[in-house]
Amino acid sequence: MPSLVRNTGLPCACLEYRLAPADPHPAQILDVVSGLELLTGPLLPLEAGEAKWDRTHLIVAGHSAGAFMAATLVLRPLPTHPASSARSSPFSVPDIVRQAVRGIICIDGIYDLPALLDEYPSYASFVSEAFGTDLSVLAAESPARWDRYNDDAGRDVRILVLHSKGDELLSLRQPRVFLRRVKQLFHAGGEAGVKDKADEATSEADERDLPANVEVDFGSLRGGHYEVVKGDELAQVIALRLR
Repeated sequence: MPSLVRNTGLPCACLEYRLAPADPHPAQILDVVSGLELLTGPLLPLEAGEAKWDRTHLIVAGHSAGAFMAATLVLRPLPTHPASSARSSPFSVPDIVRQAVRGIICIDGIYDLPALLDEYPSYASFVSEAFGTDLSVLAAESPARWDRYNDDAGRDVRILVLHSKGDELLSLRQPRVFLRRVKQLFHAGGEAGVKDKADEATSEADERDLPANVEVDFGSLRGGHYEVVKGDELAQVIALRLR
């Protein structure tokens, strides 16, 4: 966090959240939304009577599971998805929060749970602790299968996908699956509710021909899954994109 402040020159907040299995989904995203409600709400005591940040313009950066949650802030579940009515713990993002989130930065993230388990079956234990074992529910909860909002905030939100090729826990399949979906949703003429292709093989083609509001960078970050959030490299990459 100090590195983000130094490199961006912006006020930064760290949103903590409860952990599974003690608190399964949606406890985590509810906590994140609660934090964002504070940041978009009335002045806080620490501001000493003068706003220290623009409550209508927030950028949310999330790493790993945090990237998953960042994506769920700006996309919406498909109401026609066969598991959508079976969501055991639904949540919603208040309009004031969603409209304030002008961009998300997704770092070495998870975006599609069935694809994750297909590639890494050993991850089933921690996924089930948070979401259960019903594959239809896992698909319904995956933002790489979600839709966009059709208002100005939903159409104009900026999305930056960062991933280290040195990540030993997640390959490029997860970010490519996510990029494939946002290409479907945000390209001119993209249709809401189009068939997801998360189960199909990914390739470098998923990184090309992106919509104007979507950017990808798989080259700037180096190191393992947890190493990318240490040191100044990530903060420098974020600062460059925010200029």
